[in-house]
Amino acid sequence: MHPTLSSEIARDLEVSGQKTRYDASARRLVAQKSILAYILQRTMDEFKDVSVKQIAETWIEGAPQVGRIAVHQDSPDKEQIRLSGSDRLPNPSKEDVSSLEGTVRYDIHFAVRLPQQQTCIEIIVNIEVQNNDTPGYPIVKRGIYYASRMISAQRGRRFKDQEYDKIQKVVSIWICENTAMRRSDSVNEYCFLEKCRRGTYQEDMKNYDLIRVIILRLGLQGEQSDDDAVRLLSNLFSAEKSPEEKKAMLSNEFHIAMTEEISQEVENMCNLSTGILEKGIEKGFEQGLEQGKEKGREEGALAILCQLVKSEKCTMEEAAQLMHMEVSNFEQQYRAYWQSQR
Repeated sequence: MHPTLSSEIARDLEVSGQKTRYDASARRLVAQKSILAYILQRTMDEFKDVSVKQIAETWIEGAPQVGRIAVHQDSPDKEQIRLSGSDRLPNPSKEDVSSLEGTVRYDIHFAVRLPQQQTCIEIIVNIEVQNNDTPGYPIVKRGIYYASRMISAQRGRRFKDQEYDKIQKVVSIWICENTAMRRSDSVNEYCFLEKCRRGTYQEDMKNYDLIRVIILRLGLQGEQSDDDAVRLLSNLFSAEKSPEEKKAMLSNEFHIAMTEEISQEVENMCNLSTGILEKGIEKGFEQGLEQGKEKGREEGALAILCQLVKSEKCTMEEAAQLMHMEVSNFEQQYRAYWQSQR
């Protein structure tokens, strides 16, 4: 194999491994009850008047399941898998970060009890952490699919035969880290609404308000948002902030106890994020220099950096620095490049 190709494959595998570990660390961090409480308070009407402390300590049921519950009913959940003979169960922490596993599982899956209810009512919640909000398909469609699966999965577990009155409401919340400026700092909710086409009869809302999909788009603007959940998550996923800054933000601004687990996951995310960015820029420059043999070194490097910025693997400021340009100059070059590609 050609040495250049071999090193490129090795680098791609390294980046892929780092990315997988980053995603797993991000899921474990978001699954902390103290962080989930902020998300629930700002996205679900049922918790808008409840303190984050009460939500975390009282209303989240048990331990949230991270990467363990299968999306498809014909795939076993991880705790249901049983091996025979001399086979050994794999280490759960290793399983959580496997990028080769075929079964699709919810990032985070848990149940919450509703406050101020005469009877015990639960809602099943799923939270997905996405790198961006434009993965090649509408995020909202995938959210609706996941929520529908959470409804159908209740058959045989929470209800059987004609016991449809026992169906529990489900909420699927999607957190999109890297979002274009015009869409950042936004929260969109999708749900069933009743439309009376004739007459005045209205169904009890609890009988059809069974699926909700909520999409949080973070991004740069989100770091200054007046929405606590968006601001917390945007700063947590920021590539610009150090682990120390993030820990201070969690502790001082959001009053989240800095446990050893939270501290470690923040460190892991920051270290892995830096490694991914460095490898991406390194690869981009090598490709740019290769193109430079035919189109000119500067033009080739500029083309690759424009692609890296668009895919949000590199910031405008970092790209300008690598090209030895003022940021305003690079922005002009960036716009001109993509205009020429139309």
